[in-house]
Amino acid sequence: MQRIINKLFSKVSIILRTTKVFNKPTSAIFEMSNKCNLICPLCSTGGLKNQFKHIQRGIMSFDIFKAGLDKLLPEVSSILLYNWGEPFLNKNVFQCIEYAYKHNVKTLLSTNMMLYSEEIGKKLIKAGLSKLIVSCDGLTQETYGKYRREGNLNKIIDSVNNIIGLKKELQSEIPFIEMQCVVFKFNENEMEEYEKFWRAQGVDSINFIRMSYMSKLGKDISRRLDLVPIHNEYQPYHPYGIVKKCMELYNHVTIDWNGDWYTCCFPSGEKEYRVGNIVTDDFWGIWNGENYRYCRRLLKKQKSEGQYCETMCHDCTGIYPKKETKRFWE
Repeated sequence: MQRIINKLFSKVSIILRTTKVFNKPTSAIFEMSNKCNLICPLCSTGGLKNQFKHIQRGIMSFDIFKAGLDKLLPEVSSILLYNWGEPFLNKNVFQCIEYAYKHNVKTLLSTNMMLYSEEIGKKLIKAGLSKLIVSCDGLTQETYGKYRREGNLNKIIDSVNNIIGLKKELQSEIPFIEMQCVVFKFNENEMEEYEKFWRAQGVDSINFIRMSYMSKLGKDISRRLDLVPIHNEYQPYHPYGIVKKCMELYNHVTIDWNGDWYTCCFPSGEKEYRVGNIVTDDFWGIWNGENYRYCRRLLKKQKSEGQYCETMCHDCTGIYPKKETKRFWE
């Protein structure tokens, strides 16, 4: 009942675009790790890591996860256990899944599957993972390896087949297994066969998604590597400077590996964009604090105010308090 009431309050806040909200987030990101074992060209944790040397890297402890989730309970209904890193690098992930499962919170995890083992598969099932998203951007090693550098397609195929077999063996309906493919120019001609292949393996769903530049640097790299697909439906996602509405400020929070709290997933790790810490700060003091209220007003009025607040919302709306303000993500 509390979750139903919470969602209703959330919908009202979104419709009215209120500055102050009375609901807690309905969903959240808990970054298990912001490290990765692959070197994907457009990723700030992979190929662009040297451009983000100022980002502190680490893995989330169970104590931080528990303290953070406890502040969102019982209203929060689902959490993503990933953001900019590979969650299987965190050995605490199974304990986190189990704790969320005991509180009837759905857990979603996205992985490149390079660190997967049968032992990990059994732990995921027994812990109660709701959904496993497997990142795989090609049907051959040649196409897959163009972006997922240092990844191995055969390892993914073997691993996915393994966890499908384990689900049958353990008579478990979870985790729901989704194959996720970022559409690039080099793999868009494989989409039909890609879906046929993975359906035949027995996965639950296939999701083709758009690539994202993330920055001007990413845009330049995409053009140089000829990554941009021809298909109109899968043109790159680059929202900065155009956002007029955003639900993140009313029903979602992003928590970094060290407990740092961000308004959304994009600037995770950028200290100047953090709004607080989920462990050490008062929840309502941050959720309805000065920074959040400023962001909500900015999105609603599309106008900056006299006082200055460092926020990702400036980049997404393209509205800055001062002309000299840096435009971080453009």
